[in-house]
Amino acid sequence: MYSLFGRGLAHKIYKHACLAQRLWTDKAAAAKPPAAPDKLHSQIVDVRCEGMVVKILPARDNNYMYLITDLPTGCTAAIDLSDNKLLFETLKKENLTLSYAFITHHHEDHAGGTEELAAQYPDVKICAGDERIKCVTHCVKNDEKLKLGEMTFNCMHTPCHTVGHYCFFVECGAGGPPALFTGDTLFQGGCGRFFEGTPDQMYSALCEKLSSLPEDTKVFCGHEYTLQNMAYARHVEPMNDRIMKRIEWAKLRRATKSPTVPSTIGEEKSWNPFMRVHEPNVQKHAGEKDPIKTMGSLRKEKDNFRA
Repeated sequence: MYSLFGRGLAHKIYKHACLAQRLWTDKAAAAKPPAAPDKLHSQIVDVRCEGMVVKILPARDNNYMYLITDLPTGCTAAIDLSDNKLLFETLKKENLTLSYAFITHHHEDHAGGTEELAAQYPDVKICAGDERIKCVTHCVKNDEKLKLGEMTFNCMHTPCHTVGHYCFFVECGAGGPPALFTGDTLFQGGCGRFFEGTPDQMYSALCEKLSSLPEDTKVFCGHEYTLQNMAYARHVEPMNDRIMKRIEWAKLRRATKSPTVPSTIGEEKSWNPFMRVHEPNVQKHAGEKDPIKTMGSLRKEKDNFRA
C-alpha cells in the first residue's frame, strides 16, 4: 500500500516538473527580443520551385519562419510567426501582400506573433489546429485542403510534439516539386521532443504520413538544428556515408551563415534515424526489434545526447 502511494506521488511530482520545465522554456523564449538584421543566425534566402518561391526568414536563436509566394498570382502566405518585425519589413521591402498565416503549433517561438499580426493585418486569415493559439480565424482539420492562388495547402495533423501540431504540404499549380513545412515534427536528421505525445504518434507522423509524400518534396523545418541532429544520426549509424557527407556539407553552409534547409523527403529517409526505425542497423543500436519501440528508445537517448 505504501509503495503504491509512493510511486503515485513520485509520478505526480515528475509530471509537474515536466510541465514547469515546458512553461519556463516558453516564457524564456517569449522574453528574447528579435535579433537585429546583422545578427540573424542565418542569411535570408529564396528557394525557387517551379511556380512558387519560398523565402527563408531566420528568427530568434535558431528558428525559421517562411514566406511562400505563388508566382503566377503573387498570393503569399507566412508559415509560423516568431519575429513579426522582420516579417513586416520583408513584406514591405518585397512588396508582398500577405493573405494567410499558417501556424504549425502553439509554442511561443512559432505562434507568438499572432495577436500583433491580427492587429496590423486584420484581413490576413490565421490558420491553425490548436485552440491554444490566439487570434485564429480558421481552425484547420486533418486532410483539409486550402487554395491560395494556384497553390494547394494540404493540412496534415501530426500530433506528438504537441497534440495540435500540423504540418503543411504545399503543391503548386505548375507541377514542380512540392514543399513541406514541418514545424517541430520533422527536422533535418531529427524530430521534435515528445512533449505531449507518444512514440506511436511520432511513428505515424514520420513513417506513415510524411514518408508517403513524394521523394522530391522539399522539407522546410522550424529550426536550424542540422549539425546537432546529424551528429546523433552518425552516432546511430556510423557507417552511413550519406550522413557523413551531409555533415561536411552542413559545416560549409554554416560557415557562411547559410541555411541548411531544405532537405527532401527522400534524403531524410536515407539519413534520419527517426525515419529509419525499420532498418536493422537502427534497431540494433536501439536494442529493439519493433519500429515503434525503436522510435521511443531513440528519442529517449537523443534527449540526453551530447555530441
